Amino acid sequence: MTFQDPRMFLWALPIGGLIVLMYLMRMRRRDLKVSATFLWPERQDEIRANHFFQKLKFNWLLVLQLLALALLLGGLARWQVRQTGLTGGTTVVVIDASASMGATDVQPSRFEEARKRLGSLVDGMQGGDRLAVIEAGPIPRVIAPLSNDSAKVKSALSGLGQTDAEADVGEALRLATALVGQAEGAKIILLSDGVFDPIENFSPGKSELLYEQIGKEGKNLAVTAMGTTDDPKGRQLFVGVKNTGGTELPATITISADKKAIFSVQTSLKPGASWGRTVRVPAGAEWLTGEIKSRDQLAADNSMTIPANPGKSMRVLLISRGNIFLERALALDSRVTLDRAAVVPEGEKRGSNGASKYDLVVFDGLTEVPVKARSILTFGAAGTPSPVTKEGRLSKPTFLDANAHPLLAGVDFGSVYVESGEKVAPRGSGQVIAEAKEGPLVVVSEGAQRQVYVAFNPVDSDFPLSIGFPIFVANVLEFLGGTDAASTLAVRTGQVLSIPAPSETPLPVTLPDGKVQEVPATAGRYVIRAFTVPGQYKWGSGDSQKFVQANLRSERESAITPVSTVEVSGNQVAANQKLDRFADLWKPLALFVLAILALEWWVYARRS
Repeated sequence: MTFQDPRMFLWALPIGGLIVLMYLMRMRRRDLKVSATFLWPERQDEIRANHFFQKLKFNWLLVLQLLALALLLGGLARWQVRQTGLTGGTTVVVIDASASMGATDVQPSRFEEARKRLGSLVDGMQGGDRLAVIEAGPIPRVIAPLSNDSAKVKSALSGLGQTDAEADVGEALRLATALVGQAEGAKIILLSDGVFDPIENFSPGKSELLYEQIGKEGKNLAVTAMGTTDDPKGRQLFVGVKNTGGTELPATITISADKKAIFSVQTSLKPGASWGRTVRVPAGAEWLTGEIKSRDQLAADNSMTIPANPGKSMRVLLISRGNIFLERALALDSRVTLDRAAVVPEGEKRGSNGASKYDLVVFDGLTEVPVKARSILTFGAAGTPSPVTKEGRLSKPTFLDANAHPLLAGVDFGSVYVESGEKVAPRGSGQVIAEAKEGPLVVVSEGAQRQVYVAFNPVDSDFPLSIGFPIFVANVLEFLGGTDAASTLAVRTGQVLSIPAPSETPLPVTLPDGKVQEVPATAGRYVIRAFTVPGQYKWGSGDSQKFVQANLRSERESAITPVSTVEVSGNQVAANQKLDRFADLWKPLALFVLAILALEWWVYARRS
């Protein structure tokens, strides 16, 4: 309880004093002669000494008037009380839907506690409040747009769902800023346990960011590593387990091949301690599983399953100063293991000893140099090994034509704006597959070392913003990789997988719980975003049937201890245990004053 302007109570002295003074002053009477006072018994109490002031006596009218004055001054002083509810007229609530929010230190889970908290905020909406809800999952979603209809917002909350993956909380907050960042006094409320990496490149604008911590403690064991390797005696499997919490926990750790146990041990891990074991993989095994049985508080990371034969993988080296669009497009392919560097390592240059560690080297706007890798992708910086010769510069080239090469399936260069690039001519085995009026845009060479040359840097165009960009990169990986993905794959939960679509028919994907999700074909590819929980996913039939195992492989999400202060753009945002608001009481106070004045009139009328 507080008063916005307590100086108003200073008026209590002169006004209250005046009211009391009126009760101290004697009544002015006329002298009237009567034959006997016993004829006026009801007026005997009015016989007083004829002084200017009289003795103050208890009077209900005085009490009611002073009470009305106190309430009136309380209203003028803006008497306020603390209430739980929305903290501003315009509010966006961002609810963390990551794997760590599935922890059960708060029953039934942190996510359900956050959902309950969100429900109470919606119930507390007042006439002038507007509220929006954003789910911070692997890809943030607007669950409810800004609305002052509490019933509509509450109905939309049924679309909320927790995932067993890492959440992009930063992108969710940036989305919230786009909604209310220019509104004075707006609030962005983050309901989370704080288990995420520091957020960069975020500014709340004119709004205010508030963080409410969900969760109390963090007891957890996690399978953090599984991998196979071959030696002269066969295949071996390594399994690693870590205690990511702050409490020692006993556990039974079991390693299985095709659901048959091949190793089991009981142990106890202290906080921060790790356990690891290498075992021989039985011949003919298809799936390998490491599993923990323990009384910890997060189930999503207690098991991990990988294929015994990991299939074909691609080691890719990206030579770049930094290009998030290209990095994300490369990471869409589950076969890709991506490394980054600013320059080509000496051991990867042509002429150095040994074989290359990489299947593909990508030059992102940096001049191509001779490398040992079997495939090269170059953007806008031809070098001596390129299938083109430089003849000058391109400025705002006008697209002319493209042939039916598989690299361009689903890619429309006609809608791409290019600010500048290299003017080149093909040489040797170079084949032009996309051409502008000013010169070639894409040139391919299919010699001993496969090469794809693009005449412009992606950052000098709007190509990365088009849907064709990730499709083009996926086509390049298919073309330069030379092999398709194996029939069994292991991916991280939350990962997006892009595969070729032979037709426009939707792809039925069977989820771990047996339900089927239809994935539509987009520009010649299926983009699968269904991997939200650990388990096995499958699609296709016969020889084309694919099995994908999703696992939570994130030590950050497994470290479930709640964080009381989160880092946002270099600033520390402390948690508010209760997001309260101060509500003015002048309306109920005004009603009380009117009621007291009515009561005073009734007392006066009754006495009269």
